[in-house]
Formats: sequence, structure tokens, C-alpha cells
Amino acid sequence: MPEIDDQTSYETDITKVEIRGNNTIVYFSYQITQASGNNYQFQFPYQNQPRRNSGYTISFNPKSYINGNGKRFKYVKCTGIPELPEEKEVVPGEKYRFIVYFEKLDPGIETFNLIEGKNRPEDSHKYWNFYGVHINNPLVQVPPTDTKKSAPREDEEVMLTIKGKLIDSKTNKPIVGKVLYRYDFDAQKSDSVKTTPTGEFTFKIKPEAYTFIASAKGYENTQESMDLSKLDKSQLFNQSFYLNPIEKEIKKPETVKETPKVVESKKEENKPIMIEENKFRLDKVYFEIGESKLLPNSYEQLNGLLKMLKDDPKMNIIVEGHTDNVGEASQNKRLSLERAYNVREYLISKGIPGYRIQFKGYGDTKPIADNNTEEGRKQNRRVEFLIIE
Repeated sequence: MPEIDDQTSYETDITKVEIRGNNTIVYFSYQITQASGNNYQFQFPYQNQPRRNSGYTISFNPKSYINGNGKRFKYVKCTGIPELPEEKEVVPGEKYRFIVYFEKLDPGIETFNLIEGKNRPEDSHKYWNFYGVHINNPLVQVPPTDTKKSAPREDEEVMLTIKGKLIDSKTNKPIVGKVLYRYDFDAQKSDSVKTTPTGEFTFKIKPEAYTFIASAKGYENTQESMDLSKLDKSQLFNQSFYLNPIEKEIKKPETVKETPKVVESKKEENKPIMIEENKFRLDKVYFEIGESKLLPNSYEQLNGLLKMLKDDPKMNIIVEGHTDNVGEASQNKRLSLERAYNVREYLISKGIPGYRIQFKGYGDTKPIADNNTEEGRKQNRRVEFLIIE
């Protein structure tokens, strides 16, 4: 990590600077404050705009530049983060990495400033500016030792080829299905490829961190994570997936009823309640009064939601918290947000990736019953979830 004299935001760090080809390449890491216990630090940088989901968004200003020795070097492009006016939503506690390309610094410039924009009190967007970034960029550049050998251009785009098969884990025979590959630093960015009739697949991707999910009819899904972000040259990877066939249940004779009706009734009672298409209510999720801590008798219904997420790896949800109108509206909104966050944390602790679960807190703004009665207030204190994919 380069030495930096000063910066306008300590949520964002410059982790590395490279001078390659025609570019100065700056690597960033961004992470907003993680919740700790019940004391959450939620900051909303866009006070004058509608708050969406977590309320946090990031983007990069294409009018940015770096300067050194009195000369400006223009912005070229960025990866892993959108350009203004587009915005990327982020979640507290999760780390986001992105790369920004500028024009190549002249040899000998070993200290520069990176200016994204001028911060004004009236503006809702906070720009990231870095002053006195120290790098190794000597005036005398060492020439290549062997100019006869041809080498790939350093500024040439690197692409990785992933090739493999879907294979039945019991018979070792190829099967027909598909492979979904998702960019870990951006949950919305994904694609998939179908196999050939012989179970083979191939596709090209950029060197980033990915999760691969292989699926086929009649088989359990399987997934693998690969961090390819540090690769700096194009190459081929062989990655086959072994899928387990789904075992068919043996039906018992209809005359045999081993499960008492009362048990089945209890299971039905603890299922999430569908209130409209793709939207469910968790009516058996409980918290301490006025607090956001989950009570243990919530786990049975949350495990029902957990099973839904594990059965369908493509399912992404938004957890929504609601309160009654007792107390200040701002406190109710904070409480509903913290409760939704804690539901999300429980699901993550059971193995669900964080990028599949967004969360919102609506406070007392969306009642479903009369807040003038205790029964109505009880109904308004609720947690719901919406399936978005």
C-alpha cells in the first residue's frame, strides 16, 4: 500500500499503484463502517435523494485526474465501479475493490495528488481526494534485457478462458446442464453458458473473483469460488464440476400415516406466509421490545427461509423491517433497519453469501393495520422479504 500524506475519506484506500503500458493504474478498496453489536453507524451520503435498500451508493467521477510536478493526467476508465451519474449500492461491512486508469505519469514523478472532485457542503456526493501519494517511478527507466523476444503489450486486455465438463459424480459420465458465473464484487453482474450435448462448456472472463454455480436437471447444484483477480496474462483454466444426482424419495403406502396431524400443522404454522407474488411475511420472527436482537424462537421460521435460499442458489431477496408508530419516526426507522440487518446476519451465519441478501428499514411508514389499537400495532411490528431474482 503506498504512503499517502492526506485524504478526504478514510472509508476508501489506495492499495496499489502501477505504471503499465500507457496508463497509471490505481487500485482501490472501499468499506463503510460495519455494525457492531446493537450500535450501528448508518451514514446516508445522499440526503436529498430517495433512499434505496441500504442507502449507501458509490460511483466514480469521470472528470477526475491526477497531477504531479504541475502537470495533469486525465482519467481513462474504471472497472468494478460505475461512473457518475450511475451509482452502485453497497452494504455496511462488506469490502468493495475497484480499479481506475489514468494517463501514464511521466518518469520521475514519484508523488502525485488524485483529485476526484471539489467537496462542497451543499452537495450530497462526497468525492474521494488523495494528497501526496508516494510511488516508485524513477526518472531513468530500465530497458528490457532482451528486445528480440516478443512480449504481450502491457496495456492489452487480459482474458481468461474457462473450460470443462459437467460430470455425474456416481457414474463419471458427462451430463447436460449450465454454468452460471457471478462477479463477487458486484452481485448484479452475472452470466451463464449452456453445455454441449457431451457436457462440455467454455467461456471467457476478465481476471476477477468469481463464484461458479453448475446445475443440471435431476442433480443437486454445486458451486466453486475462484479469485483470479491477480492474474496479469491471458491463460486457460480447466474446471470440471461433479454433480450429485437427486435421490428419489420412496413413497410409503397411503394407508400408513406415521406423522401425526398436529406436527404437520405446526410446520405449516412456521412457514413464511405468502402475502403476494414473490413477497412473504415472517410472522414468527421476534425481537426484544424496543431492541433489534433476534429471540431464539425466531430461528425455526428463519430456517424455513434459509431452506428456500439453499434450495434455489439463484434466489436473491430484500429483507424489510417495519415498526408501529410508537416513539419518534427516526428511531423507528433505525430500529426497523437494524432488525432487518440482524435477520440478514443470521442467514449469512448459516452459509448464505451476503450479496444475495439486501435489507431495508421502513419504520412506521407502511402500516398494514390500525396503530390506534394494540392488536393493530402488533401486526405492524413485522419483518417481510421480497424475492428479487
